[in-house]
Amino acid sequence: MTSPSADHSSYNSKVKRVAETYGLEDIDRELVDRWTRSDDRFSLRDLADFFNQRVLRAAIEAQGMNPLEGEVENFHRILTDDVSSGVKMQARKRLEQNGVDVDELVQDFVSYQSINRHLKKDLGVTQSASSKSDPERKRQRLYALQNRVVAVVENTLEQLRSRDELALADFDVVVDIRITCSRCNRIHSIRELFDRSGCDCQLEPDR
Repeated sequence: MTSPSADHSSYNSKVKRVAETYGLEDIDRELVDRWTRSDDRFSLRDLADFFNQRVLRAAIEAQGMNPLEGEVENFHRILTDDVSSGVKMQARKRLEQNGVDVDELVQDFVSYQSINRHLKKDLGVTQSASSKSDPERKRQRLYALQNRVVAVVENTLEQLRSRDELALADFDVVVDIRITCSRCNRIHSIRELFDRSGCDCQLEPDR
Protein backbone atom coordinates (compact mmCIF):
# COMPACT_ATOMS: atom_id res chain seq x y z
CA MET A 1 0.00 0.00 0.00
CA THR A 2 1.38 3.42 -0.86
CA SER A 3 1.65 6.17 1.73
CA PRO A 4 -1.59 8.05 2.40
CA SER A 5 0.28 11.27 1.74
CA ALA A 6 1.27 10.22 -1.78
CA ASP A 7 0.29 12.54 -4.63
CA HIS A 8 -2.70 11.23 -6.59
CA SER A 9 -3.62 14.53 -8.25
CA SER A 10 -4.31 12.71 -11.52
CA TYR A 11 -7.57 11.46 -10.01
CA ASN A 12 -10.57 13.74 -10.07
CA SER A 13 -12.66 11.57 -7.75
CA LYS A 14 -11.77 11.35 -4.06
CA VAL A 15 -13.21 7.84 -3.91
CA LYS A 16 -10.93 6.72 -6.76
CA ARG A 17 -7.90 8.44 -5.24
CA VAL A 18 -8.42 6.98 -1.77
CA ALA A 19 -9.13 3.50 -3.13
CA GLU A 20 -5.88 3.61 -5.10
CA THR A 21 -3.95 4.91 -2.07
CA TYR A 22 -5.08 2.06 0.15
CA GLY A 23 -4.91 -0.70 -2.46
CA LEU A 24 -8.66 -1.32 -2.65
CA GLU A 25 -8.68 -2.60 -6.22
CA ASP A 26 -12.03 -4.43 -5.99
CA ILE A 27 -13.93 -1.74 -4.10
CA ASP A 28 -15.86 -0.46 -7.15
CA ARG A 29 -17.34 -3.88 -7.83
CA GLU A 30 -18.34 -4.23 -4.19
CA LEU A 31 -19.90 -0.75 -4.06
CA VAL A 32 -21.95 -1.39 -7.20
CA ASP A 33 -23.06 -4.81 -5.98
CA ARG A 34 -24.21 -3.50 -2.59
CA TRP A 35 -26.06 -0.57 -4.16
CA THR A 36 -27.88 -2.48 -6.91
CA ARG A 37 -28.48 -6.00 -5.58
CA SER A 38 -31.98 -7.25 -4.86
CA ASP A 39 -31.56 -8.21 -1.20
CA ASP A 40 -30.05 -6.28 1.72
CA ARG A 41 -29.39 -3.26 -0.50
CA PHE A 42 -27.08 -0.57 0.92
CA SER A 43 -27.96 3.12 1.07
CA LEU A 44 -25.39 5.74 0.05
CA ARG A 45 -24.62 6.40 3.72
CA ASP A 46 -24.16 2.66 4.30
CA LEU A 47 -21.80 2.54 1.32
CA ALA A 48 -19.77 5.45 2.70
CA ASP A 49 -19.43 3.62 6.03
CA PHE A 50 -18.51 0.40 4.21
CA PHE A 51 -15.87 2.20 2.12
CA ASN A 52 -14.39 4.05 5.09
CA GLN A 53 -14.23 0.88 7.16
CA ARG A 54 -12.33 -0.83 4.34
CA VAL A 55 -9.93 2.13 4.30
CA LEU A 56 -9.49 1.89 8.08
CA ARG A 57 -8.88 -1.85 7.93
CA ALA A 58 -6.27 -1.42 5.20
CA ALA A 59 -4.52 1.29 7.22
CA ILE A 60 -4.27 -0.68 10.43
CA GLU A 61 -3.40 -3.99 8.79
CA ALA A 62 -0.59 -2.22 6.93
CA GLN A 63 0.88 -1.46 10.36
CA GLY A 64 0.69 -5.10 11.44
CA MET A 65 -2.46 -4.89 13.54
CA ASN A 66 -4.79 -7.90 13.48
CA PRO A 67 -8.23 -6.55 14.47
CA LEU A 68 -10.83 -8.68 16.23
CA GLU A 69 -14.24 -9.25 14.69
CA GLY A 70 -16.14 -5.96 14.87
CA GLU A 71 -13.11 -3.94 16.00
CA VAL A 72 -12.75 -2.06 12.71
CA GLU A 73 -16.41 -1.04 12.83
CA ASN A 74 -15.96 0.11 16.42
CA PHE A 75 -12.88 2.19 15.59
CA HIS A 76 -14.81 3.78 12.72
CA ARG A 77 -17.76 4.59 14.97
CA ILE A 78 -15.52 6.20 17.58
CA LEU A 79 -13.60 8.27 15.03
CA THR A 80 -16.69 9.53 13.21
CA ASP A 81 -19.53 9.63 15.75
CA ASP A 82 -20.22 11.95 18.68
CA VAL A 83 -18.63 9.94 21.50
CA SER A 84 -16.95 11.09 24.70
CA SER A 85 -13.56 12.77 24.33
CA GLY A 86 -11.99 10.12 26.59
CA VAL A 87 -13.16 7.24 24.42
CA LYS A 88 -12.08 9.02 21.25
CA MET A 89 -8.66 9.87 22.71
CA GLN A 90 -8.11 6.28 23.85
CA ALA A 91 -8.90 4.93 20.38
CA ARG A 92 -6.69 7.50 18.66
CA LYS A 93 -3.83 6.75 21.06
CA ARG A 94 -4.00 3.02 20.38
CA LEU A 95 -3.97 3.55 16.61
CA GLU A 96 -1.14 6.07 16.76
CA GLN A 97 0.94 3.79 18.99
CA ASN A 98 0.67 1.20 16.23
CA GLY A 99 1.90 3.65 13.59
CA VAL A 100 -1.41 4.86 12.12
CA ASP A 101 -1.62 8.55 11.21
CA VAL A 102 -5.15 9.12 12.49
CA ASP A 103 -5.52 12.68 11.20
CA GLU A 104 -4.51 11.60 7.69
CA LEU A 105 -6.77 8.56 7.91
CA VAL A 106 -9.85 10.58 8.90
CA GLN A 107 -9.16 13.07 6.09
CA ASP A 108 -9.29 10.15 3.66
CA PHE A 109 -12.76 9.11 4.79
CA VAL A 110 -15.38 9.95 2.15
CA SER A 111 -18.92 11.29 2.46
CA TYR A 112 -22.07 9.72 1.04
CA GLN A 113 -22.15 12.59 -1.48
CA SER A 114 -18.73 11.49 -2.75
CA ILE A 115 -19.98 7.93 -3.06
CA ASN A 116 -23.04 9.17 -4.97
CA ARG A 117 -20.92 11.14 -7.45
CA HIS A 118 -18.53 8.23 -7.86
CA LEU A 119 -21.28 5.74 -8.63
CA LYS A 120 -23.18 7.98 -11.02
CA LYS A 121 -20.45 10.02 -12.71
CA ASP A 122 -17.36 7.80 -12.56
CA LEU A 123 -19.05 4.41 -12.91
CA GLY A 124 -22.31 5.38 -14.66
CA VAL A 125 -24.43 3.30 -12.29
CA THR A 126 -28.07 4.11 -11.56
CA GLN A 127 -30.57 2.60 -9.16
CA SER A 128 -34.21 2.04 -10.09
CA ALA A 129 -36.67 4.13 -8.10
CA SER A 130 -39.02 1.21 -7.52
CA SER A 131 -36.38 -0.90 -5.82
CA LYS A 132 -35.45 1.89 -3.42
CA SER A 133 -38.99 2.13 -2.06
CA ASP A 134 -39.65 -1.58 -1.62
CA PRO A 135 -40.75 -1.98 2.04
CA GLU A 136 -40.09 -5.73 2.14
CA ARG A 137 -36.44 -5.24 1.23
CA LYS A 138 -36.11 -2.59 3.92
CA ARG A 139 -37.73 -4.92 6.44
CA GLN A 140 -35.35 -7.76 5.57
CA ARG A 141 -32.44 -5.39 5.77
CA LEU A 142 -33.32 -4.42 9.34
CA TYR A 143 -33.56 -8.09 10.30
CA ALA A 144 -30.19 -8.72 8.65
CA LEU A 145 -28.58 -5.83 10.54
CA GLN A 146 -29.92 -7.16 13.83
CA ASN A 147 -28.57 -10.64 13.05
CA ARG A 148 -25.23 -9.12 12.05
CA VAL A 149 -24.92 -7.45 15.47
CA VAL A 150 -25.59 -10.80 17.15
CA ALA A 151 -22.90 -12.48 15.02
CA VAL A 152 -20.30 -9.78 15.74
CA VAL A 153 -20.92 -9.95 19.50
CA GLU A 154 -20.82 -13.76 19.52
CA ASN A 155 -17.58 -13.92 17.51
CA THR A 156 -15.88 -11.28 19.66
CA LEU A 157 -16.84 -12.99 22.92
CA GLU A 158 -15.71 -16.37 21.56
CA GLN A 159 -12.32 -14.97 20.58
CA LEU A 160 -11.81 -13.28 23.95
CA ARG A 161 -12.87 -16.45 25.77
CA SER A 162 -10.55 -18.66 23.70
CA ARG A 163 -7.62 -16.37 24.61
CA ASP A 164 -8.51 -16.58 28.32
CA GLU A 165 -9.14 -12.83 28.31
CA LEU A 166 -12.76 -13.30 29.37
CA ALA A 167 -14.17 -15.75 31.90
CA LEU A 168 -17.47 -16.90 30.44
CA ALA A 169 -19.45 -20.14 30.26
CA ASP A 170 -21.67 -21.08 27.31
CA PHE A 171 -23.78 -18.09 26.38
CA ASP A 172 -26.51 -16.77 24.11
CA VAL A 173 -26.56 -13.27 22.61
CA VAL A 174 -29.92 -11.55 22.28
CA VAL A 175 -30.28 -8.25 20.45
CA ASP A 176 -33.72 -6.78 21.00
CA ILE A 177 -34.31 -3.47 19.22
CA ARG A 178 -37.34 -1.58 20.51
CA ILE A 179 -39.07 1.43 18.99
CA THR A 180 -40.97 3.85 21.25
CA CYS A 181 -43.69 6.00 19.68
CA SER A 182 -43.31 9.57 20.91
CA ARG A 183 -47.06 10.19 20.59
CA CYS A 184 -48.51 7.32 22.63
CA ASN A 185 -45.36 5.89 24.30
CA ARG A 186 -46.17 2.38 23.04
CA ILE A 187 -43.08 0.21 22.66
CA HIS A 188 -42.77 -2.06 19.61
CA SER A 189 -40.28 -4.59 18.34
CA ILE A 190 -39.25 -4.16 14.70
CA ARG A 191 -41.27 -7.22 13.68
CA GLU A 192 -44.38 -6.05 15.55
CA LEU A 193 -44.17 -2.62 13.97
CA PHE A 194 -43.99 -4.05 10.46
CA ASP A 195 -46.65 -6.70 11.10
CA ARG A 196 -49.07 -4.02 12.32
CA SER A 197 -48.06 -1.64 9.49
CA GLY A 198 -47.25 1.02 12.07
CA CYS A 199 -48.16 2.17 15.55
CA ASP A 200 -51.77 1.74 16.65
CA CYS A 201 -52.13 5.41 17.52
CA GLN A 202 -51.45 6.33 13.89
CA LEU A 203 -53.73 3.63 12.51
CA GLU A 204 -56.71 4.25 14.79
CA PRO A 205 -59.36 6.62 13.38
CA ASP A 206 -59.51 10.05 15.00
CA ARG A 207 -62.15 10.23 17.69
